[in-house]
Amino acid sequence: MLNKYGAQETIHHFEFAQKTKPLTSIKNVYSKLEAIGKPFELNTGMRLYFRDENQLSYIIFLVEGCFSVYHQSSELNIGIGFSPTILNLVGIYNQYHEGQKPPRHFMVAETHCKGFKVPLETFIEQCNTHYLWPDISQILVQRLMVMSMIEEQLVCSDAYSAVRSILLEIWLYPEDIRNNFNITSVIQRRTNLSRSRVMDILSALKQGGYIKIRTGKLIELNFLPKAF
Repeated sequence: MLNKYGAQETIHHFEFAQKTKPLTSIKNVYSKLEAIGKPFELNTGMRLYFRDENQLSYIIFLVEGCFSVYHQSSELNIGIGFSPTILNLVGIYNQYHEGQKPPRHFMVAETHCKGFKVPLETFIEQCNTHYLWPDISQILVQRLMVMSMIEEQLVCSDAYSAVRSILLEIWLYPEDIRNNFNITSVIQRRTNLSRSRVMDILSALKQGGYIKIRTGKLIELNFLPKAF
């Protein structure tokens, strides 16, 4: 992919994730589990924990909506995702390593979300019954590729590079979804940078004509230099 100056631009991890999402595998797993799943709906801002108050772990099938995922212990934002998708597959590993304290996560609805959830043990039984493990493998391998790209683009990057990556990601969202996000808040949640540091970077980019922000929403993005 070329930028406006004709130089080669590495595809953003979010764009790669959307273009390579294994939809056939996701839909096949959906079709075998939907009839036994417990439906749920979330309004914007509502949380759904992957493990309930009785410590029962669930596999989450998101059919509709946009969401964020957080570490439960620190409430650090891991990332933003879109339906259709399957969440908490890491629970499969935890099922067979009971001596280890499993990481816990929850999702927050960024838009109205719909889906269903299946208890982890039931999910594993159904995967065995319907031979769904090849589909699960496809889903997990794609996520590993995306995580590798995220690591390359974000790990050991400076503050500006982290902000740049998030701005590019948000700009790739559909406009109606993008307009739900306060860009400063998203960057803070994803990076743990101070509000003043984020505001300094955004202010400099606005002054340079690289971005336009109105009422906290990103409304225009031009070429962003790799260093600033």
